[in-house]
Amino acid sequence: MPGLSETRTYDALLTTTLANYRKKLVDNIFDDYPFLSYINGKLGTAMRGGSIKRTVDGGESIVEHLLYEANSSVKSYAGAEQLDTTLQEGMTIARYNWKQYAVSVGITGLEKRNNQGEAAMINLLSSKAKQAEMSLRDRMSVDSFADGTGNGSKNLTGLAALVSSTVTVGGISPTTYTWWVPTVTATAGSFAGTGIDKMRTMFNTITFGNDKPDFILTTQSVYEFYEKALQPQERFASNTVADAGFMNLTFKGVPIVFDRDCTSGYMYFLNSKYLSFVVHKDADFSTGPFVTPENQDVSTAMILFQGNLTTNNRRKLGVITGITA
Repeated sequence: MPGLSETRTYDALLTTTLANYRKKLVDNIFDDYPFLSYINGKLGTAMRGGSIKRTVDGGESIVEHLLYEANSSVKSYAGAEQLDTTLQEGMTIARYNWKQYAVSVGITGLEKRNNQGEAAMINLLSSKAKQAEMSLRDRMSVDSFADGTGNGSKNLTGLAALVSSTVTVGGISPTTYTWWVPTVTATAGSFAGTGIDKMRTMFNTITFGNDKPDFILTTQSVYEFYEKALQPQERFASNTVADAGFMNLTFKGVPIVFDRDCTSGYMYFLNSKYLSFVVHKDADFSTGPFVTPENQDVSTAMILFQGNLTTNNRRKLGVITGITA
């Protein structure tokens, strides 16, 4: 039976191995699910040359600076005409709370003793890390589509909050401030009847010159409604999104992808300029040391995340809900 020093040696080996596994863990979390990949992983890189992830080093909360109205002092003038020097407002902040996730990786003393040798220990740890990775991925994907109120409002501020005309986000109420309201087409009904028309109206409504949605996200069912509505020769796909591993079609040149965690009957129109995935640098799926308590024959390490999804311009986001066949 290993002594204390040998146990510590194994714990150090496991800690180092888990830390080295971190990049693979993060890649696997964000590469497999379309929306998670859009905010952090290879899909975002393929589409835009980078992700909307922003790493910060602290802060009591996450702050987004907003511009909500134009400068009213703009005027044409002639000669020595007096100019308008009125001090301007039109700027404020949205404040988002940090959200935290953790998953543990534990190995019992029995497993240590039965898996002697460095290779055996690393193989065992890899299986446990894979289990933790899959669990994190599944939970964060589900939460990224929700409204953040789950588990005592500890969950991510998901799309159900960010792209809602009624939910207060960043401490700002859309019912009070009309400039903080996304475009929502509710209970759209039959896609076969008016689906393409509603998509066209939504897209054009939140397009301002070259500033337009760059990603359309929906369910498998709605994706197939759209696919059925197209003639075979019209079924264009984005090669960059396909190269990232996701099946897609396009609408006005913008990729449409389905995500299995997207809310039933929903189609989101997103613009990456106005979404951020903010992560604390010290809890970016960071791994702590394996610790063996005095009263248990087990070693456990934690994988930690601290961050949130934010927006700084809800008006440039849109959603169609209640889509049926």
